[in-house]
Amino acid sequence: MLLSVLTSSLLTTSNDLALTYQIKPNATDPSQVSVIVNTKALAEFQVLPARTMATPSQPPLICSNENGIQTSAAYDTNLQCDQISWTLTLAEIDQHGFDIAKQLDSYSKQKGWYFISEFNSLPRFTTRQQQPIEAKILMPSGVEKTLPSETQPPLFLLGGLAPISLDINGHRVHITTDNQQIVETIDQWKPVLESQLGYLVSLYPQNRASRWDIAFFERDKAARSASGAAGSDTILVNALVENGKLDADSMTMLLKIAAHESMHIINQSAPLWASESLAEYYAMKSLNNTPYAYANADNQWQQFKQSFPLASTGLLDAHKKVSSQGMQQYYPLFYVKGPAFWLSIDTVLTEAGSSLDKLVADFTFEPSGKLAPSSVERIVEIIGQQTWQKISNSYL
Repeated sequence: MLLSVLTSSLLTTSNDLALTYQIKPNATDPSQVSVIVNTKALAEFQVLPARTMATPSQPPLICSNENGIQTSAAYDTNLQCDQISWTLTLAEIDQHGFDIAKQLDSYSKQKGWYFISEFNSLPRFTTRQQQPIEAKILMPSGVEKTLPSETQPPLFLLGGLAPISLDINGHRVHITTDNQQIVETIDQWKPVLESQLGYLVSLYPQNRASRWDIAFFERDKAARSASGAAGSDTILVNALVENGKLDADSMTMLLKIAAHESMHIINQSAPLWASESLAEYYAMKSLNNTPYAYANADNQWQQFKQSFPLASTGLLDAHKKVSSQGMQQYYPLFYVKGPAFWLSIDTVLTEAGSSLDKLVADFTFEPSGKLAPSSVERIVEIIGQQTWQKISNSYL
């Protein structure tokens, strides 16, 4: 449905246009969801491929006109249609639950929910002159979402589950989950999560991010994996269950993942190795002095490096191998060696009367991923060149 057209198609600019993507689940087939965009008020336009993640696949487009004729439409081509539509095929989750790490469009037949990621699923529209056209996503529930810019994290869409509205640090946050125990234990975990998020936001006082929604999805412990993902306005968090139940360790992991993904929304300016390692370190640190305190980052690293064959690789070399060469086998270093590095820096800063908390918001990085000289100099001023060199040689 067209939201607004302020002048004729000959005079309209992309800033005057906004499109609405209507999400329509198939009433008889839960694996199928249609996306319908009314383009009648546009003159010629183009459809750009959706942002991609693991594969370059794109949904086939259908051009429809008032006379009822439907034809296939091509991407990156001038089009004139009254309506553009496409169908998304969702993958049914297996017995282990939703694997968030894959970020695949998915559904649960048993619990009646579906998930759509912007990746590979939501193409974008431009004018004939290739000026972007703003877009809203209209869910069947009536909820509207804004399609983020291509420099922002992806949009995540959730349907079939009724969210719970909570006040978290003065902001209305929508919590969605497919696990009833999470709902029943809100009074236990909500104060901890509030404390975590309040602390993380305080680290970056200039950041405008203050609220985002959270969706918790069951993941059976037998799968031996739990993950999360940060979208433009929603984070996804796996909740580990055994026989459908959460235990104390599961709640600790859930809160850590929630903090980790929240850090990705709060701080979006760091290179990959620093983004992941800072998110993990502060997710762990945010649980200090709570009933869900997490393992020490250095202890984890000391155990991990005994069995991880790539442990001797420095974080900057691992960053290059992952980001430039796609060698994902080095990625675990960001989650284990990285937090140990930041813990070492934080410890010596604290001993010198400062802390990582006081410096982290001002860190900048070079294109290679290295901490910028000005950031290194700030650390060295406090802990000394010799201590910095020793730590950086051990980790970076």
